[in-house]
Amino acid sequence: MSISKTQAASKPRSLADDLRGRGDDELCALLDARRDLLHPIPTDIGQLAARATTTPSVNAALDSLNRIQLDVCQAIAGLGDSASLDELHAGLAHAEGYDADAINDAVEHLHLIGLLWGDGLHLVRAAAESFGLYPCSLGPSFSDSRRLVRAYANDPTLVTATLSEAPEQSREIMDQLLWNPVGTMKNANRPIRPEDVKSPLEWLLSRELIVATGDTTIVVPREVALALRNNCLLPFLDTKPSSALVGNLDLVRIDQTGAHAALDFVHLTESLLESWSVEPPAQLRGGGLSVRDLTAAMELLRVNTHITALTIEVAFVSGLLAADINGDWLPTSAYDHWLNQDDATRWATLAQAWLGMARAPHVVADEGTDRINALSTGVERNFVLTLRHTILEILKNAPLGSTTTAQALVGYLDWHRPRRTSGVRTHSVTALLTESETLGVTGAGALTTFGRALIDHSDAAQALATMLPAPVDHIIVQADLTALAPGRLPASPRRTMSVLADIESTGVATTYRFTESSIRRGLDQGQSAHDIVQFLATLSRTPLPQPLTYLIDDVARKHGALRVGVASVYLRCDDEQLISSVQVDRRLASLRMRQIAPGILVSAAPADMVLDKLRSAGYAPVAESAEGTVLLHRPDTRRTSSRTAHTPVTVSNASPRLIAAAVKALRAGERAEDTKSAGETPRISTTDTMSLLNEALNAQREVWIGYADRSGITTERIIEPLTISGGFLTAFDLRSNEVKTFTIARITGAQYAQAEGHE
Repeated sequence: MSISKTQAASKPRSLADDLRGRGDDELCALLDARRDLLHPIPTDIGQLAARATTTPSVNAALDSLNRIQLDVCQAIAGLGDSASLDELHAGLAHAEGYDADAINDAVEHLHLIGLLWGDGLHLVRAAAESFGLYPCSLGPSFSDSRRLVRAYANDPTLVTATLSEAPEQSREIMDQLLWNPVGTMKNANRPIRPEDVKSPLEWLLSRELIVATGDTTIVVPREVALALRNNCLLPFLDTKPSSALVGNLDLVRIDQTGAHAALDFVHLTESLLESWSVEPPAQLRGGGLSVRDLTAAMELLRVNTHITALTIEVAFVSGLLAADINGDWLPTSAYDHWLNQDDATRWATLAQAWLGMARAPHVVADEGTDRINALSTGVERNFVLTLRHTILEILKNAPLGSTTTAQALVGYLDWHRPRRTSGVRTHSVTALLTESETLGVTGAGALTTFGRALIDHSDAAQALATMLPAPVDHIIVQADLTALAPGRLPASPRRTMSVLADIESTGVATTYRFTESSIRRGLDQGQSAHDIVQFLATLSRTPLPQPLTYLIDDVARKHGALRVGVASVYLRCDDEQLISSVQVDRRLASLRMRQIAPGILVSAAPADMVLDKLRSAGYAPVAESAEGTVLLHRPDTRRTSSRTAHTPVTVSNASPRLIAAAVKALRAGERAEDTKSAGETPRISTTDTMSLLNEALNAQREVWIGYADRSGITTERIIEPLTISGGFLTAFDLRSNEVKTFTIARITGAQYAQAEGHE
């Protein structure tokens, strides 16, 4: 009989013994629940047990427990290593919400994932230590060292009887220490006789209802606390989780809401990066974006601080934004490629970046003494990535159309993952839901069809594209100097329209308004009045109204009437009345202009300052060269080199095939150890070896072989033969979990790794 069978027949003395006695299905369940144990695959059960009891692995297992499972685990830690299931039920029977079936299920789960082992309730040490010095708020036992405490242990009714004679304040102190056993007291560590009592604490010390553990520290003995609690380990058990779902909506409405939000977010990103390509903000010395530049971005996008920071951070993580060598935040060269893609693909790029980023844009908007700047390292929050995936996974597993709220999610997470989400404030969950709504991953509190595709890593762009209306190729110009685009314009006319007109509203339709400043903006970028009229006439389905053509002609007529040169700086104009108006304009006093000839003024200020001041005062000057030719130009758009987009590290679920192979390798490792311990060596003739390998190949059985390498060192292998050809054996090595080729001449011997019919 092998060692593993002998150990399985007796009571296990350790987690390793317990695991050796488990069936393959139980080991598969363990590895499925604790995926960290699979990387790399342990060589045998002993190594698996050792890894399963390490503090990081145990903490990961504890993080996966729900509220009742964690409470039961703490109760077992409070009972100690010699506890039984009956003692556990007795210690929780008086707790509010007690449910025997729920407790039994929790114990079964703790055993399945390897936190409990053996016939009793043996909790692995790292799990017990995770609850601190006083699990279940029970202090240490003093029955071996304190006479009165020993009496309380033998007769718990003495505690109640003694406390009934205590002063009122002493009883209040005991009530405070009942579920928080440690307190402080001056000069606590000294003997006090009952007749020398001068305070309520001294009264309790003299009766050993509390015990000094230091000069200023007191603790309630375990025996006293259990007597006063009626042996109750925990006051309350929460066995019924709250739902994360609050309602249900029509999927069409959800998708329409999400698609609308997705287009808006793409527009926000494009508007931000277009602006920063011309006037980029500077990077702070310590990294990040200044509050002033963030405020300017808010005014540009017309959204709040959180959504502005979200737009900036997503653009950064997706590789569309970076700081150049001069310290300016600029669009990268990848932005130009992104601009030429369709809206659905552009959204998918942004949504994938958001899904995998460990940055929390909402902290930029948090008020506090230490302001966190966007694009700084202070925005990084490791918990955000896990929390985001958890929330989306909840919605993904819910029925189609199910809606949720932040409050419902917080309640749900507090029960299902109490350790993982402890300390997560409601506003963090609210912020993540707001972000998912802004990107269109969710709509009206429910997961959209393309949001579900994004989580599943399928073609989210295609899923969104089917819900977006086709781009429109026209606008409708109205007499009130507005234009309506009844859909999404293609990229080129959309960008030209954003120059010639101000955007008033966006959504399914976009409303533009023509103003003097917007028309002047087009003229400043090199377009003539004829070019503007021709572009609008071609794009518009309706004839251009006279007010618009008059506005364009009027602005164009004024445009360039004043010319700024570089002779320090001069202004010239054929209209002497206009020159006089400029000279006496108080808003331009800082330029200190003086007239040197009819229609000519000069100033010592730089040319760009003169241009800006004149335009701010409502004039429409243009620059001219030394030869007198007009200099019209479009501001140069700037780019920085591409930055690799952030690629999140994702841990996929272990496949059943991998888990089965791991269990197979564990069994093989155990058989090899058993054979070694029995002192056996697989040494038979080459003829017998070939015969056994052929039989094993036909029967698909596992074989233990001795194999000599080129240096003559022999090692033992557990293999499953796959092919035998030309003096070589190709087989699956169960211990390394790899397919290898062996030279048959180097096989020193072979024997079956398990008996026929062994399970």
